[in-house]
Amino acid sequence: MSVDGDATRVSLPDLAGKRVLVTGASGGLGKRMAIEFARQKCKVLVHYFTRREGARHTVQVCEEAGSPFAMSFGADLRSEAAIQTLVDCVEKDFGGVDVLVNNAGIVVKSAVEDCDSKCFDDVYAVNVRAPYLLSRQLAGAMKQSGSGVVINISSVHGTDAAVEFMSAYAMSKAALNALTQSMAAEWAPTIRVLALAPGVVPVERSQKALEETKDMWFQYMPMKRYGTGDEIAKMAIFLASESSAWTTGSVVTVDGGMTARMFMPIRPKPVSPPEPSPVQHPHTAAGP
Repeated sequence: MSVDGDATRVSLPDLAGKRVLVTGASGGLGKRMAIEFARQKCKVLVHYFTRREGARHTVQVCEEAGSPFAMSFGADLRSEAAIQTLVDCVEKDFGGVDVLVNNAGIVVKSAVEDCDSKCFDDVYAVNVRAPYLLSRQLAGAMKQSGSGVVINISSVHGTDAAVEFMSAYAMSKAALNALTQSMAAEWAPTIRVLALAPGVVPVERSQKALEETKDMWFQYMPMKRYGTGDEIAKMAIFLASESSAWTTGSVVTVDGGMTARMFMPIRPKPVSPPEPSPVQHPHTAAGP
């Protein structure tokens, strides 16, 4: 691994020419990861749900960053038929993928009593079932080519950092971690499967709220700051590269030390739970 003239720019030559699908890449962490893969000269397929213009902008930036080929494709990952259409597009235009980044996710903040079966099913469909189906459908071509990498974007809320009013989301990320380990055991040594679990990382949608609550969050973090999208993206390309060739089945946490504490301070619970938030669909991942 080398670093070019920009001290923060990572160069991993073995990724050049790789075909990469990033789901939920019209904004947020997905967009940052797509751009970072483009900087490594990868061919990038940008998935989006409803934010077509955001996806087009991601494609434009990927091309400017050095990707030899970038395109976008819209699909509702709650639908198995839409997932199959996305897979067909990948196989037709890319001939398969070398790296799959399952980033798209739904975040719902509500009390357990307020998250009905529709809410629960939507979260599970996008955060767990879609990565399962995409990985399963694309694994065949990876096996035929002799190698492949699947990176599932998880969260500290699926490991150790429990917070109230996020039960469906936390459940889905814990399930994704278990899926990661099972697939890694089954598909080794040809395909490596990893989970990347960010801590609290502001993205477009959460910037204002996290700025207002930073004092509360920073008491949990030895590093005393939020992470950045670039830091998560650079970890993703490291995991996808040959520099991580002996790494599979791991849940890699990038959280400023948040889960390294012996315990997390418990903040006083609000007098009443928040109003149930609308389901946030998979056009971006909203941080952890």
